[in-house]
Amino acid sequence: MKNVIKMFSEFARKTVLMAGILVSLNSFAQSQTDHINLEEGLPTQLEDAYPTAKRNREFQLVTRYERTDDGKDRVTLSPRVEFSFWRNSQMKVTAPFYTGSADKTNSGDVEVELFYNFNTEGLRLPAFAVSGKVTAPSGRKSAGLDTAVKFIMTKSVSNRLDRIHLNLQFQHNAGRRFDERSTLYQAIIGYSGRIGPDTIFVADFVREQERKRGENSNIIELGIRRQLNPLTVISIGVGAGIGEESPKFRISIGIQRSLTFLRF
Repeated sequence: MKNVIKMFSEFARKTVLMAGILVSLNSFAQSQTDHINLEEGLPTQLEDAYPTAKRNREFQLVTRYERTDDGKDRVTLSPRVEFSFWRNSQMKVTAPFYTGSADKTNSGDVEVELFYNFNTEGLRLPAFAVSGKVTAPSGRKSAGLDTAVKFIMTKSVSNRLDRIHLNLQFQHNAGRRFDERSTLYQAIIGYSGRIGPDTIFVADFVREQERKRGENSNIIELGIRRQLNPLTVISIGVGAGIGEESPKFRISIGIQRSLTFLRF
């Protein structure tokens, strides 16, 4: 356990170091990172129905420590690049890496996700969005081209200071093994609200099927998003599993940084 804590601390240190480099590179930047919009993993798995602004580019880094249901440790480092060419849409490229004593299958897979928002919410109508993701088998013990589709709903309440969210995802496990499911689902219901001019509180409940047949997990997550300046958002989240097949707990820290030195 001492080695895992040391390893997590090292990842956190690298996260802060990379953030400092990005801050230096963007000291004269003009674009802006929106701390209100929720990104997967920043700070929880909950995502809202709004994309990044048109022509915005962001670097995102999520570092997460998780104690699995079988008592093993997993540290995940997920660097991402997110950008938008067209209004109401965005593209995200992610490559998560795993370390620790838990299973490292799929570590290093490259994920490409396209996101589209259909509408801005009205007085009664929520905002709706859909995303599609393709995962290339480029990592450890990977096989098959996995695909996923996610349906997202967001609705503001209380004069738009508070929002409720619903995420439904279905994933096809193309490279499944004999003891794995071919199709998996994930359902998340959550809430986000301001607790200050630059701070957002997030809470959600996650119900999902694990890859291994017969196993399901339930997780309660809480998190904070804090805007440091117009270009930088940091986040921290914690989660606790409910039931024997769920992760025991998880802790994540993350950073988003708008990039202005990559013009298109």
